[in-house]
Amino acid sequence: MTLFFNIFLFAVFFLFLYLFAKKNFKLLFIYGLLVFQGISIIPSLIYIEEGIFISEQGRDSFFVGATLLYVLYFILTFLVILATFNTLNKFKTVTPRFSFKNKQVDDKIVLLIVIFSLLILLFNASQSRLPLFDSEVSRFEYWEYSKFPFLNKIFGNVSIFIPFSLGILYSRYKRSSIVLMIVYFGYNFLIGQKFSPIVSGLFSFLLPIVLTSNYKINWKKFLNKRILISVVLIFSLAYFVIYKRYEQRTPYAIVEIYDPNEAIFYRIFGLQGHLMWGATESYVYNDNEFSYDISDLSYGMHKLMYKFAYSQEGLEDSLESGFSFTNGYPSILFLIFPVWMALLLHVLLTIGILAFMGWLLKELVVHKAYVLSVIVYQLFNWTIYSFTMGYFYKLKFCVVFLVFYALVSFFYFRAKSLNKKKLIES
Repeated sequence: MTLFFNIFLFAVFFLFLYLFAKKNFKLLFIYGLLVFQGISIIPSLIYIEEGIFISEQGRDSFFVGATLLYVLYFILTFLVILATFNTLNKFKTVTPRFSFKNKQVDDKIVLLIVIFSLLILLFNASQSRLPLFDSEVSRFEYWEYSKFPFLNKIFGNVSIFIPFSLGILYSRYKRSSIVLMIVYFGYNFLIGQKFSPIVSGLFSFLLPIVLTSNYKINWKKFLNKRILISVVLIFSLAYFVIYKRYEQRTPYAIVEIYDPNEAIFYRIFGLQGHLMWGATESYVYNDNEFSYDISDLSYGMHKLMYKFAYSQEGLEDSLESGFSFTNGYPSILFLIFPVWMALLLHVLLTIGILAFMGWLLKELVVHKAYVLSVIVYQLFNWTIYSFTMGYFYKLKFCVVFLVFYALVSFFYFRAKSLNKKKLIES
């Protein structure tokens, strides 16, 4: 009976997405990675709530209503984002563009940034131990053992601004953009990244294309044979990399899973939503004591791992090396506050940070302020990362930037309005 109930909830989730997309497709696409989280976490929760052994928590699961809670959270999130966008659309913001000899050169600057960045990253990779060829080095350890580890602070683990930049350039440099995207994916496979850069990379590439389209995108024309073949090859390569990795390490031997294909299935369905299930079971279903400490959001994933990880031995070292579970948000909210307070906090965070940052990104892309949009997209990516993984420490710079940008816009348009008034009076 619980299975049919959860499948019904999954159907409600897709119905909501369909209705929302009919009227607000571009807005939905901006938050496509949140949609992807929903599409991946709900089937996992359905599978978990039917009863499995969760290897990372070392206990058996059962139905606790986690699927229902997540669907409610998801729908609330997008309704709040929609309301915030509708409000912010009434305001203007500064969208600076670069020009040379009266010609806009934002796209040329972005192209140079992409090429220069890829050259640096590939040079570092050529001088480092690569997880693809060295089984003793994982993707979590690559940067620690790389030739120039400080580059991680500049470019990030997967350099997500690169595919976004290539999406900006696609309309003018189609072939170059596709070739550079293949190079980008190839680099990420070399350093041990697998499905994550494919999903986030393809989304980042498509985002500026979708935002700048005046009409409905002709998917048949856009998704031509070469692009489809490239996508299939990229996913096939990712599957091969994961298969070989699981064949070497058998990470789920604790649940007697030794076949790589079974391990991949267990990873996708058994572990994507286990933190949401654990938080719901402990703090909603069983009503354990809440922390009431909002600072737990800063390293929310760490807090959850210390709470739910089956083996605490070596956990601190693993966290320092970059290892973590997945989807720590909204799970961490239910550890801090009761459900109603947790969702209220989420609404405030969504209005003030998540929706505001997405709206600003949209404005910059639409008004062709491409250089600044690349910078803001990196901040937006940190924001999405915080609202999926539960690492809110990454939002410190984002919040400062939003406040600063809001003030600059306010004083700029105020000064413009005053000057216009003086001209009229004179």
